[in-house]
Amino acid sequence: MGNASMQPRNTRSTRKSATGAFVYFVVSLLASSSFAAPRLAVPPEGVVFDEIAAGEGAAKSIEVRNVSEFPVAVAQVKGCCGADASLSTMFIAPSESATLTVALKPPLPGEFSKDVRILCDDPECPVVTIPVTGVAVEGKATAAVSRFTLPAILLAGIADGFNPCAFSIVIALAGILAVGGRQRRARMLGGWAFCLGSFLTYMAMGLGLMRALRALEGLRLAHDIVMGLLALALFALSALSVRDAFRYRKAKVPSAITLQLPDRVKKAIRAIAEASWRGPAVFAAGLGCGFLVTLLDSLCTGQVYVPVLALIAREPGAWRSLALLALYNLAFIAPLVAVFMLAARGADAAQMSRWSKRNVFPSKLALGLVFALLGVLVAINAVPG
Repeated sequence: MGNASMQPRNTRSTRKSATGAFVYFVVSLLASSSFAAPRLAVPPEGVVFDEIAAGEGAAKSIEVRNVSEFPVAVAQVKGCCGADASLSTMFIAPSESATLTVALKPPLPGEFSKDVRILCDDPECPVVTIPVTGVAVEGKATAAVSRFTLPAILLAGIADGFNPCAFSIVIALAGILAVGGRQRRARMLGGWAFCLGSFLTYMAMGLGLMRALRALEGLRLAHDIVMGLLALALFALSALSVRDAFRYRKAKVPSAITLQLPDRVKKAIRAIAEASWRGPAVFAAGLGCGFLVTLLDSLCTGQVYVPVLALIAREPGAWRSLALLALYNLAFIAPLVAVFMLAARGADAAQMSRWSKRNVFPSKLALGLVFALLGVLVAINAVPG
């Protein structure tokens, strides 16, 4: 009887303690959730640049406020994708603010989206990510480059196609193709296949190199250093090309030319051509020969191709860049097509070789002019905004 009278009292006590535990849990949860909020508060939109001139530097600042009752020590401020960030103080007291300044130099016109990360000792939010957005419009530097990009690319492509160190190889290849009593149609087919193989190879190389050059756009300091070194190299190549022109006009021997393919490479190209065009499959052999010879010949033609790619890589729009790349390569292979057409019509390789030697002087002067023009355009991109 006594045990029965005690049972309701024990049940009420158990329920009371359970209710108290639940209330304690809720209060604890609410208390802990209040401390889970980040200590640093930033504008939700982040850092917004209205408009920036592409190729020129700009800076924007926002306030980062400590909204907690505890101080915040900042270990590092990291900007990505070409954005440089700094904080006015690395220790932010409770209810105090620090000024975050973001500086960047967008290389191309168009919308951009980056971010800045603040690494601090907030146990709940040790990394604060702040978006950086805006629109880059055409600036003075990009406008100057874009104005001359198209004519410079056409001129560079044609001049590179007539480059004596490459043009003499093409004439020799046309002569090899004509050996063996091949019919005119076979010579034409082999020549067109070689030009197509060369075009496709240069397009593939150009796309790969442009991707690498565009990867530097996010690294502003590295990009400016590479562009500066490339501009200096172009001015040096311009001087060497002009010197080669006058040295050749005086000596009349190929050994007087500094900017040319090594003899071992020339022999390798001739060996590839002789082995490729020996079989009956002229078109397939021409494609393969064009691929291999172009890779070797790029040691010479790459002196113009790489700076041209640096200019094309800065053009806005993927389709525009692709069109300019194709335009350059079409201009480059135009002399190749002309040589193979002349060879197919019965022109003597020795006669074309004599014509090429007579034009070494103007060709080298033209290359010197192209190198200088490309150097100026690349140097514009290398000047910090």
